[in-house]
Amino acid sequence: MQIREPTKPDAPIYRLLRLRALKEHPTAFSSSYEQQKDWPLAAFAERLPDTPGSTDSFLLGCFVEGNLVGSIGFFRQDEPKSKHLGMIVGMHVAAEHQGKGYGRRLVNAALERARRTPGLSMIHLTVTTTNIPAISLYTSLGFQIYGTAPRAMFVNGQYLDEHLMALKLD
Repeated sequence: MQIREPTKPDAPIYRLLRLRALKEHPTAFSSSYEQQKDWPLAAFAERLPDTPGSTDSFLLGCFVEGNLVGSIGFFRQDEPKSKHLGMIVGMHVAAEHQGKGYGRRLVNAALERARRTPGLSMIHLTVTTTNIPAISLYTSLGFQIYGTAPRAMFVNGQYLDEHLMALKLD
């Protein structure tokens, strides 16, 4: 198992994992399979850097025997007044690889990299209130729920609430 930043040549396998995640877990993402299924490969490649470590925003992938089985995104706010904030997004581990600690390792790797970012002091994320395994993972890593957004998403005719979670780095 290796955690690394996928680069542009990884776009085909990133596209497969991303579309699979959106299709299999529509309530876990604000984007949808229907939105992204027809995107050209270049659109997925644009999300990946030419060179790892080139920005404060990044995507990490969990690779097992060369296969991308999980990913997590992180971006830092750009505005001067909110530059101290980062956001974890798009966390996913393929179903057949869940329960092996890959999700925990992905989050830890993202946190480790974020902690090395000068001036970053807080990380936020959102998670649907029904995603108990994810809430448990984030809580075990020190994230705290600081609010709940009612009706944050509307998926398959159903409203979903999201917990707002934060982790102080200092």
